[in-house]
Amino acid sequence: MKAFFKALIIIIIIIIKLSEKLVNFRMDSDKFNDLKMLALKERTPLKNLISGLIDDYVKKHQDGNPQFTIDQFKDPGFVACPAFFRDRLTWLVYYQKATPEELQKIKFQVIMHDKLLGKFL
Repeated sequence: MKAFFKALIIIIIIIIKLSEKLVNFRMDSDKFNDLKMLALKERTPLKNLISGLIDDYVKKHQDGNPQFTIDQFKDPGFVACPAFFRDRLTWLVYYQKATPEELQKIKFQVIMHDKLLGKFL
């Protein structure tokens, strides 16, 4: 029975290793040392720290950050705005630069989403 569990653990380790990709990149030596020290202070493995940052980046940009085409800018109804889940500061900067017409379009969308969401909450 002990041999079975030992073999099972080895298989699990192999599966985990096969699901990960070894990535190498160059980084400024001082920045890398600072990063390692911060990770040590937080008792977080460097791999987990970097993976977490990558996960956050992908979550923020994956679905809501499409590349706009030139054709879309020709459409008078097209409004290029930050992705829905972008941070507060990004939206604040966008609002400050937006025209009153763009702000009205955004306000209409927000009201529409609020009404739709109310049906589900």
